Amino acid sequence: MRGARTNAGVAAGASDGGVEQQPQGGLGVGGEASAFGVSSLSTVVGGGGGGGGGGVVDIGGGRAQTRVKQLKQHGAHTFTFPAMAASQIDEKYLMGTPAERNHWFPVAFADTLDAATMIPFDLFNVPWVAFRDATGTAACIKDECAHRACPISLGKLVDGKVQCPYHGWEYTSGGECVKMPSIRKLLPHVFVDAAPVVERDGLLYVWAGQWEGAGAEHEARALSELPESLVPPPGFTAMSEVTVDIPMDAEDVLARLMDLSGRSAPFEAVPFDRVSDRVSDDVFPKIVAGILRGLRTPVPRRVSFLPGCILDSTIGLEGGGGDWNIHQMHVVLPARPGTSRVLFRLSTDFVVLPDVARSIGGQVWRNLAEMVLHEQLEQVRNGEGKVSDHVEAAAASYEEYRRGVSSPN
Repeated sequence: MRGARTNAGVAAGASDGGVEQQPQGGLGVGGEASAFGVSSLSTVVGGGGGGGGGGVVDIGGGRAQTRVKQLKQHGAHTFTFPAMAASQIDEKYLMGTPAERNHWFPVAFADTLDAATMIPFDLFNVPWVAFRDATGTAACIKDECAHRACPISLGKLVDGKVQCPYHGWEYTSGGECVKMPSIRKLLPHVFVDAAPVVERDGLLYVWAGQWEGAGAEHEARALSELPESLVPPPGFTAMSEVTVDIPMDAEDVLARLMDLSGRSAPFEAVPFDRVSDRVSDDVFPKIVAGILRGLRTPVPRRVSFLPGCILDSTIGLEGGGGDWNIHQMHVVLPARPGTSRVLFRLSTDFVVLPDVARSIGGQVWRNLAEMVLHEQLEQVRNGEGKVSDHVEAAAASYEEYRRGVSSPN
């Protein structure tokens, strides 16, 4: 499991002394200092930002105003854009096609990433780690130290920089190594790859495709490709957010969620590897969640597929008085071959005083969300083996998307 890790990480290793050998994993060297900072550009809507390479608090002039305007247009709160193109990702190790990767992917719920937490994750077979810099702005760099390819996420955060546990090398939000305790003199221009990050809708979006480096035109085009807002619709309140790793390819998970086969018999059980420990195994919340689940029958009312492996749906709960509905957001990330990560948000429009209900019964709602997700992946949807018109439309959109991204070029 590549779950969230807090600052109580492994302490940095002792210095070997002298200049270390170039790592077999590849030492990212090169790149001129950008006008926006050595290694990244970061902006916060309505205020300053934080960038790598010493930080960029005031980007300056019209370009800063342009970035803020772009962010507001697309509903983003903050972004971190690398000033350099990626250099260490070999195409032969990647999953998917370039067209499939050239999208924004929600990789984590924003409130799970605090100042003391790192969230490691895999995307298209590339290991990444998300964290917040000293200004609180979300960032993402490759989870592989430039020294000996040790997972950086096994270390800890130090003043908004990630510290590798092996020899204490520290990296900024732009991927620049700014501290090398094991070397007598800091080697300049040593980087690991950094991914563009946008925080919006309570989610952290990462651009998984090729990044061309800093440039207003490229950045504006990338921001324009953010998916439509994933906040719950008006009248709905998010009651639970869960993240799990599943030993299935993303395509298979999406097929089950959309019920493409209209199955009339259950699938085999699907094991969940929880990324966070926010879901309790206590019996009482599970019992209450089971009672809530059994009160009504779910009926799809709206289902849509969005690029970036997102399934957005509204489900009616029939069999009782009143018009009860739940809104669901599923994000299915292609993590590694045979493994996907699923982000699931469950929202309702019928809970009285939802903030109070969520505060008091948080474990119940999280267990309910996990129970619903298990059912969607495993259980019978209807006894006739039919697919609803809403799901058929989403499936058609998904198939069209798959055809469009299947080309290797």
